[in-house]
Amino acid sequence: MNQPPVQTGDSSRLWTSPVGLLAVGVEPADVGNSLASVSTHLIDYGVPAIPVVHEERYVGLVTEADLVGALSAGAESTGAIEGVVRRDAPAVSGKMPATEVLRLFESTRLPALAVVDSDNRVVGVITPSRLLAPTDREARPKLVGGMATPFGVYLTGGGVSGGVPPYALIAAGAFLFALFVAGAYLALLVGWLLPREFMRAAWFEPLISGLGLLFFFLLMRLAPLTGYHAAEHMVVHAIEQSEPLERETVARMPRVHPRCGTNVAVGLAIFLGLSGLAWTPEAELRTVVALLATMLFFRPLGSFIQSTFTTRPPNAAQLDAGIRAGKELLHRYQTEARSNVSPLRRLWQSGLFYVMMGSMGAGLLAYLITEVLRLPPYWRVV
Repeated sequence: MNQPPVQTGDSSRLWTSPVGLLAVGVEPADVGNSLASVSTHLIDYGVPAIPVVHEERYVGLVTEADLVGALSAGAESTGAIEGVVRRDAPAVSGKMPATEVLRLFESTRLPALAVVDSDNRVVGVITPSRLLAPTDREARPKLVGGMATPFGVYLTGGGVSGGVPPYALIAAGAFLFALFVAGAYLALLVGWLLPREFMRAAWFEPLISGLGLLFFFLLMRLAPLTGYHAAEHMVVHAIEQSEPLERETVARMPRVHPRCGTNVAVGLAIFLGLSGLAWTPEAELRTVVALLATMLFFRPLGSFIQSTFTTRPPNAAQLDAGIRAGKELLHRYQTEARSNVSPLRRLWQSGLFYVMMGSMGAGLLAYLITEVLRLPPYWRVV
């Protein structure tokens, strides 16, 4: 069971809370960084010490007093910090209870301690004052991705995830495929009602394809999935902007997100559509124009489609589902191991494979149905 974040003054749970929930998220310095660079770190994060890493693993700590001592001894501000690193400064696990960390502060007399995961990678910094009066400036992943499903919100970032389980992502893929098929059949129905001579026109098939896409977006707009999609975006905005995950705050966040997959799909559609049209016999020219048009219009058009079709203002239950996913993600990020995540693992954690699995399964089922019913070619969309 996930432990909720500790609030200021909540002393009943403070002393048993994992210290990762109380840490300040900071970027560590490297042993090759300069004294001036570490000074900037101290100012930016407002902490009395900065963890130092070598090859992404914790090796020690540099405090303000260390910098003062080095500079007063004649060191240049551009010199490397390697000679002033406190390599005997211990680090604490993000899962360690606050009571144990407090005793470590008593024995070491250090102004701050580095918080690390099980791979000895820096999570953040903990100070004695944060053990007494924690704030909401917890460690957070830099970038958060997510997906909306019919059962709630899935979020991922920093090597961990939160929200609905994999079966919900599989269901999302199947549901999106079902909407696509429904939109395609509605477009075919409209085409069937048109005069027969229209079917022989060159523009008939592009018209039916465009209508299918329009019906898909209209059906998407009516589905509860769009509310979860909006909640996902709003929670991602709140996490990346270090806002508290409370309903009143998250409700003010935008529904549109620049990294949404809708933008990618729109960009791909623009490029393939323009490069495939035979408006000029020169393929190179079509490719260049398609690429330029994609770069210029994929984001504004994607934002329009997000705000008009693929998201809608979430209700209270949908917003709460997104907030629960966000809090679960942050809890895991602050307390669990987060080794250097490979690109392949990031792709797997994105949930895309589960969505594709659901879509392909639904596609296979639809194909089998069309075979059993022996539908004529005109009524086959898969």
